[in-house]
Amino acid sequence: MTDIPRISTPLELHNEIVRPEWIDHNGHMNSAYYVLAFDEAGTSLFRYFGITDEYRKDACSGIFVGDYHVHYSRELVEGDPLRFTHLIFDCDEKKVHYWQEMFHGTKGYLAAQCEVIMLHVSLSSRKVTPFPSEIVSRIKLVQEVHAKVPPPENLGRVIRIKRR
Repeated sequence: MTDIPRISTPLELHNEIVRPEWIDHNGHMNSAYYVLAFDEAGTSLFRYFGITDEYRKDACSGIFVGDYHVHYSRELVEGDPLRFTHLIFDCDEKKVHYWQEMFHGTKGYLAAQCEVIMLHVSLSSRKVTPFPSEIVSRIKLVQEVHAKVPPPENLGRVIRIKRR
């Protein structure tokens, strides 16, 4: 496995376009497709760490979502370009806690945020298992760099109606 040459804070690894099939009856991107887009961006993040299609096949292991929290900020419409960022906040030998942000690709506004716990799972036993040492080392290296930035305001946010 190759070394990570330079670790950006945050990581930017994925771009996307709002597809026609993602548009709902209100004429904007349906909430379920924000999750899909974040999931695809997360796949790019884990490819960066070495969890590729080849890895899944050879190791008979992959990643599963353990928890997902999405905060919607602004709507998106068909054809809008998307840009995603990632921050790793915590990890251990089996799990990764990370943060994603989705931005309009040209206008630059924040469209949504996503907080995720991802689990490394044996595809044979369907149980959570440790990452290989070289992968967990890469994740921890990124987490150490990202630990130097202040956490996003919505990290760990509790859902509630705010009263004035």
